[in-house]
Amino acid sequence: MIFDFEHAGRIYLAWTVEEALAAGVPQAVIDAELSKRRRTDISAECRRRIYAVASSEAQMNMAAATAVISGKTASARTDTEQAVLAGAEAAIGWVAAMRANIATLAADPATDFTADAAWPDIPPEARAMIENF
Repeated sequence: MIFDFEHAGRIYLAWTVEEALAAGVPQAVIDAELSKRRRTDISAECRRRIYAVASSEAQMNMAAATAVISGKTASARTDTEQAVLAGAEAAIGWVAAMRANIATLAADPATDFTADAAWPDIPPEARAMIENF
């Protein structure tokens, strides 16, 4: 693995772990940089997975729809509108769970964060709502 890092006032560009160790960079510094890189990669994977389910356009449309529906009193909402709000709540909860999972995955370098099993499933009501947008 090739990575960039800074240590003791020097910038190291495109170094391997072996090169860094041979240059006297402490293992703790290398581990910290690799951990930071892993967290960045996991965060990018999280974002990719969220946008694969709901594009930015779909998210904006959902936000607009929920704002309009939320402006109505609960008794004035149709069943469809109530389902949209329930789906939005489930989608927001799923996104929060996805983001919270970043720290969990970053803490265990042995976990394959690209595997579907490493991420929370989207609730069916969230998926159904998103498909309408």
